[in-house]
Parts: sequence; structure tokens; C-alpha cells
Amino acid sequence: MKKYLLPLSLLFLALFTASCNKDWTEEQYEQYVSIVAPMNWNSCTPIYLRYKGDGKATYELPIEVTGSTNNIADRDVYLQEDLDTLNDMNVARFGLYRKDLYFKAYDKSKYKLPEVVKIPKGESKAIANIEFDLNGIDMNEKWVVPLSLVSDDSYNYVPHPRKNYSEAILKINPFNDFSGAYSTSTQTVTLVDEFDNAIGDAMTTDKRTAYVVDENTIFFYAGLMNEELEDRHKYKIKVRFLNPGTEDASLKKIEVFCDNAEDIDFKLHTTPEELKYSTAVIDDSVYPYLEHHYVTINIDYSFNDISSSKDSNGDVVPIRYRATGVMILERNINTLIPDQDQAIQW
Repeated sequence: MKKYLLPLSLLFLALFTASCNKDWTEEQYEQYVSIVAPMNWNSCTPIYLRYKGDGKATYELPIEVTGSTNNIADRDVYLQEDLDTLNDMNVARFGLYRKDLYFKAYDKSKYKLPEVVKIPKGESKAIANIEFDLNGIDMNEKWVVPLSLVSDDSYNYVPHPRKNYSEAILKINPFNDFSGAYSTSTQTVTLVDEFDNAIGDAMTTDKRTAYVVDENTIFFYAGLMNEELEDRHKYKIKVRFLNPGTEDASLKKIEVFCDNAEDIDFKLHTTPEELKYSTAVIDDSVYPYLEHHYVTINIDYSFNDISSSKDSNGDVVPIRYRATGVMILERNINTLIPDQDQAIQW
């Protein structure tokens, strides 16, 4: 009886193989065009742009044709600013009363989208080069570029029907050699009197984020001031790093200043001779391709909190603090990746 089973098995195998081949040759899905921009926890796509001397940077945004077979046509794809999606996201996340926390659309005059992104027949991906001018960017705000694919029946492509593939909100994150999350666990913030002498217990926070001002300058918010404070812009402490790249430790100096120094009575207690920074590069003990880059500064300053307390007449009651100690930036870099924005482990 077994001799009759063999032909039957071969017949089923032939039918199954033909079915599989058909599945592989015929398109299983629609060939939609998508923006490749994975979202993070805040519904945005972080993009990292190195701030160079001229403030110019380019981000390469992938555009792809989705489907199970090769792209069957030459396609001209168009991008546009999408303020409606940005507004909907802001209202859903922050409501109508904390507009100071809204993500803001970057000025259209400060970036340039490609006129058209061409995806040739037989290819599934192309790059949209978005050119940025970062000069004068104020990272007190959360700048984004909200985009969507232009949809028109006359075009030779169809945007993906799911919004997270046909739209993107690119969160601009400029960086330089000194920006990032500084460890401040060894820096103390203390309530002080009018002579800057301690009158309260020392407080600490794990980190302070330093944002880009220009190629060699950063800012962070003073003391323990909340980064979501409505008038947080009043507490921006700026640090300019001099002679970056030098091996001479005596030339590694910093300048510390505050544009709002008079209003918050900012006072620097570190002497000019003490205003220095140090750098170090240490190989990882486990992964030979990984480097740890460190920047260390020691800073001592005092300032008034003019946001937290008012008297019965509504007048500001300043609360004075002094911040003293070391701030350390650690940046981990994968040396196997040539593009620095991707090599850094953000």
C-alpha cells in the first residue's frame, strides 16, 4: 500500500511549492510610500545634529516603498510641513494651559526640504536630505519639524494609510562636544543668606542637562530649577569652553555667565584661575570598540529663585541658593560606526 502513497505525496508537494512560488512573486501588500521615522516615548523622532562653526547641518531622512516585492515604478515623492498633526499632539499631551511646554515648529526659513525625493523603479529606499541652519537656536524651547507625505491622486505614489508611517515629527537635538546629561550627584545646592552663607541643608540632583548654544557653548538651568518651569528661561547658566581640542591643560578654560544675571542676582564664586575643564578618553574594559569620553568642570555660583514665592501683595520674595561642586559629562562612543551622530549612545 505504501507504493501508492509516494505519488500522492509528490503531488501535494508540487501543489504546495507552486503555491509558495506564487506567494513570493505576487505582491502581498499595497506598495505604499512611508517615512522611516521611529517614534520614541513622546511621539517624536529624535534627530541628532552636530553643531559646527557655521551652524549648518544635514539630516538624512529615509523614505521607502513598502511591500513584499520590488518597487514597480519610478516615484516622485513630496514632503510638506504638517502643523495640524503637531497641534493635535500638543493639545493631547499638554492640554490648553501649558503652552510653554508645547513642541514648537522650527522656523521654515531655518531648514530646507528637498523639492522632490526620487525613488527609482526596482529600488525600495531613497534619502530626503533636510538642510538645517542652527544659528541662534534657543534650546529653551522644544523645536521640531512636523512632516507628512503630500497626497494627490495625480502623483505616482500612495502614502501609507497609517499615520505613523505617512507622518513624522522630527525633534531637533543639536549637540557639540560638551552637551548632554551631566552627572551632578557631587554638586550641592544649599539655601543661603544674603551673604551667600549656608542656612539650610545641602540638596543634590542626579543630573543637569546641558543644551547647545553654539559649537563650544552650552547652557543648563541653575541649581535645582525645574526644566519644565514656565519661566525657566530666566535661569539659564551658560558655559563657554575655550581652546577645545588642545592637549595643554593650562589652556582648557571656561567662561561662565548668565544673560539674566541682574534679575536673578547671579554671582560666580569660582575665580578665573579656577575656571577650567578637563577631558579624558577611556577604553571600555569589556567592549574593545567602545570609548568613554569625559568632560569635567568645577563650578561655584549663587542665584535667586524669583519664581517660587510671593508675598500677600503678589510681590516676588527671592529665595537664594548656592550651587557648588563638580559636573561630569560621560559620552559613550561606538568606534565601529563612522557617523558620529549614530556612534554616540544617546
